[in-house]
Amino acid sequence: MKTRNQNHHTGFTLVELLVVIAIIGILIGMLLPAVQMVRESARRVTCANNLKQLGLAVHNYHDSKQQIPPSRARDGFLTWPVYLMPYLELQNLQNRLELEQPYVDQDPEIVKIGMEMMICPSRRAGTDLSLREVNGEAIGAVGDYAGNAGTSEFFPYDDWANFDVPVNGVINSGYYKENPIEAGMLAHGEKGRYEFKDVTDGLSHTIFLGEKAINIDYIRQPGGWGDGCIYNGNEPGTFMRMGGYGFLLAATQKFGAPGPGAIPIFGSAHPQIVNFAFGDGHVANLSVSTDEETLRRLCSRNDGLVVSIDD
Repeated sequence: MKTRNQNHHTGFTLVELLVVIAIIGILIGMLLPAVQMVRESARRVTCANNLKQLGLAVHNYHDSKQQIPPSRARDGFLTWPVYLMPYLELQNLQNRLELEQPYVDQDPEIVKIGMEMMICPSRRAGTDLSLREVNGEAIGAVGDYAGNAGTSEFFPYDDWANFDVPVNGVINSGYYKENPIEAGMLAHGEKGRYEFKDVTDGLSHTIFLGEKAINIDYIRQPGGWGDGCIYNGNEPGTFMRMGGYGFLLAATQKFGAPGPGAIPIFGSAHPQIVNFAFGDGHVANLSVSTDEETLRRLCSRNDGLVVSIDD
């Protein structure tokens, strides 16, 4: 015969169950930041690898053409990512663009095709399109990296994006006289301003390319917000940025418009750092608290003031 005690079934009480759930919640709360840190670390590595590929493509372009690519040959024409396509295994894509014609005359479907290595995974899940273009042109693929257009010595005269004024950057607009236009087309292809020998501060001490700052509230917005189509040479803030006095790295993802005459600065979607590709091909990151003088030296190719960055 069974006793009353033998008929008793053991189990969790409500209090015990709540305690277990609370413990599991605490463990998940402790684990989640660690998982997010690992994911961000992987995204940062991918971003650095993108810049590495782009930096090496600049070297291959220089080997082939004995020049550094211009940010754009003339206003409204195509931009440096297009010129680097053959050196990024994207010759087929470049073949579908008309290199001698301005952006407005390109096939609207082709300019929507993005470049995977132009996307930082901390900012975007993949290639994406601009919401509009400043002059009503076709929308196109966006990107997260910009050429170093130099320092703020010429501010506020907007010479950083002009075609006929000497500046101290690396990826600058081409000179008018060296990029003549005939019948609305580039007569002799793109011609950059500089060769490696013009980077007299040394390739390893000079920024070539970097992550561009984008206000997260205005992502994919062109013009002053600097996130239009990376192929559209009408929008210098989209593919060129500066560093130096008055042009610190963006400390957050919310700031003023970086358009011409405002703040065309570098920045990133990574916590506290910005990735850069230097002229010798190496990639390093700078803290968002990097001082103005250091940025000025790194963004000038020829000021004679050399600074080294240990990553």
